Amino acid sequence: MEWNDRLAAARKAAGLSQEQLGERLDVTRQAVSKWESGQATPDVLTAARLCEVLHISADYLLLGKNEASSGPEAYTPPDTCPCCGREVPGSICPACGYPKPEQPPRGPQYAILVSNLSWSGSQLAEEDLVRYCGFSKADAAAFVQQMKEDNYGTRLLLRRGLTDTAAQWIASHIRRQLFSIRIVEDCGESEDTLRTKASAMELPASPPKSGIGFWGVVGAVIVALLILSLF
Repeated sequence: MEWNDRLAAARKAAGLSQEQLGERLDVTRQAVSKWESGQATPDVLTAARLCEVLHISADYLLLGKNEASSGPEAYTPPDTCPCCGREVPGSICPACGYPKPEQPPRGPQYAILVSNLSWSGSQLAEEDLVRYCGFSKADAAAFVQQMKEDNYGTRLLLRRGLTDTAAQWIASHIRRQLFSIRIVEDCGESEDTLRTKASAMELPASPPKSGIGFWGVVGAVIVALLILSLF
């Protein structure tokens, strides 16, 4: 396999199009296409940046050395869940349900901010923090109490250093009727700075909850009684 073939394979393994890779390197899609077809070669600084973006070694990209251990296919998934931090013995976290990543993290990191906790939702909020964010019961109770003491207006940092998919997973599963959620880009700033940042992505759709809930049951009973009254 030639270096340009290794480049194309590494790009595809990272889930990037030629245009997306070019954007991260500040070059055109045409430049990436010429590299992968062998019509041109990147300069030294760009080659180093390529290795950083694609999570491969320069020896692998340029010389094909240690291909078995340096290529993107050698990525070893983490032993702990990126969302809740618990050990993941299989392919899916047994606690929060997040799938173990099969590719190395790429792109920017994100943080989740929450505010405006519902007065009646303290217990459910604590359950979500324990399940999806890896809080202990004591830490979840303290976090919820802090939200109450902050008069429901201050944004508190829930989690940071997340990949885009991990941030979306947490945001889609903690109950939005309990929390007001914002996802911001995490560039290593202080917590105070993170709280002032604008949203970096739209919130994902929440998965449907199982069951019809208390008011659904009440409505079903009322409908049943009305039907019976007609006979």
